[in-house]
Amino acid sequence: MKLSFGLSLVLAASASAGQEDCTPKQVHIAGSNDASQAMTVTFLTRDKCDQASISFGMDIDSMDRVATSTDAPYTYSQETTKYGSYTSDYIHNIEMSGLSAGSRYYYSISGSDVHHSFTSAPTSATYPVKFSVVGDLGQTSDSASTVKHMSEENVDAILHAGDMSYSDCDHTRWDSWFDMVEFVASETPWYVVGGNHEIEHSDVSNEIFVAYEARFAMPKIKDAVMEPTTSGVATSCTPSEMYGAHYDYGNSFYSFEWGPATIVMLNSYTDTAEGSPQYDWLVSELEQIDRKKTPWVIALYHCPSYNSFSDHQGEKQQIEMKENMEPLFAKYRVNVAFSGHVHAYERTFPVVDNEVNEFGPVYVVTGEGGNREGHASGYLNDTPPSWSAFRDLETFGHSTLEIVNSTHALFTWKKNVAPGLFETADAVTLKNQFFE
Repeated sequence: MKLSFGLSLVLAASASAGQEDCTPKQVHIAGSNDASQAMTVTFLTRDKCDQASISFGMDIDSMDRVATSTDAPYTYSQETTKYGSYTSDYIHNIEMSGLSAGSRYYYSISGSDVHHSFTSAPTSATYPVKFSVVGDLGQTSDSASTVKHMSEENVDAILHAGDMSYSDCDHTRWDSWFDMVEFVASETPWYVVGGNHEIEHSDVSNEIFVAYEARFAMPKIKDAVMEPTTSGVATSCTPSEMYGAHYDYGNSFYSFEWGPATIVMLNSYTDTAEGSPQYDWLVSELEQIDRKKTPWVIALYHCPSYNSFSDHQGEKQQIEMKENMEPLFAKYRVNVAFSGHVHAYERTFPVVDNEVNEFGPVYVVTGEGGNREGHASGYLNDTPPSWSAFRDLETFGHSTLEIVNSTHALFTWKKNVAPGLFETADAVTLKNQFFE
């Protein structure tokens, strides 16, 4: 069956139940459209296992509620000249609904006696709430250190600003990446946006973002619409610039509420111009946010709007996204905009159109997760621009944002010192400029 967004889902007849391997693996969770009421569990099994289910409840000794999926498990396939043809194991998405806000739940997936737990999103009046933010993670020993450090933060959710597995069309690396993060991602909601390393352009079919759309279940607006690339696209599996391709809705861009925050997840690698689906949706989304209910608005996308490093300067999508969406961030007083792509850390002062402005957002580059490509190559200039408050290109790490009340939040950047050891390298209290 061929879906409208260009993702081939292969639905095969299952083997007899007694022969199926239904052991769940690569378990990860993300809140549904209302994360205080529902949580989606995604996992893989070797065989189809179309009777898979989840038992859950507030008592680990009495998980008496059962969730099943209304959609059949599926696989995805992609072929490239370099790596040949790959077909994934069966992917399951099962939603646990009817949750109570801010409550601890335990769950177990059929085929396993392993128990996991998570906490549903709180109500909008709940403080504090805390997020880890990371970009360009990869799966090196440095990546593993970053994941371990995030696991020790006791955060509500993890926000990932693109470039997850660095599969780069070798889809077995998606499997090993999910194995690496499972101990965290199975218990802490992990929200993602696509980076250039998720494009995974097939030089055989010209399809893009196939694995990314198949392997995650974000709180979608509607089903993804994907158009293959044209001859103008770079031939690389993971081009830093994209031309003629479109990927809208699905896991491409979406939003969700978590307590007192609305979090807007955007795609740097599809059209951002006025009149595009993403732009028009963003305008509508920002216009309707009730700042009395969610006083904080956070944006997340891959290509940084502000970057004083020598890497990734002048890229098409970065220029266009900044031109098209920065005015919206300023108009609607988005509080913080996180990105990755540049393998470094940088925090700006509140800024609008390259000038420090107390009513503007703070922009953070947090692309230092631990990827195999190493650190950014250098600074554009030894003296930072006037809008740059703090920058570093020598250490890996992650960021945290803790919303303390409706007017103040604590932002920190934690750098990896050694395996199992990290320390705060930058910290600042942010004022909510919406109320200024």
